[in-house]
Amino acid sequence: MKNLYCRLFNHDFIIKSEITKFVKEYTCLNCGKQLTTSDQGELIPLTDKRRETNEELRKLYIKRRKLKKNAY
Repeated sequence: MKNLYCRLFNHDFIIKSEITKFVKEYTCLNCGKQLTTSDQGELIPLTDKRRETNEELRKLYIKRRKLKKNAY
């Protein structure tokens, strides 16, 4: 039934987590489908491999921001 609603009225995505300024993970409120932003800015399905990649990217992004903040 949840998928039927999304088929008729489209998905209702919210931002689940913000990895960087440009990379985010989205979740549909109705059916639970998960998407992420690709390197080209397109929404693609969130697979286990993409989830791991996003987590490592988040770690690098946080580390880089801390180093940049300490430099000033």
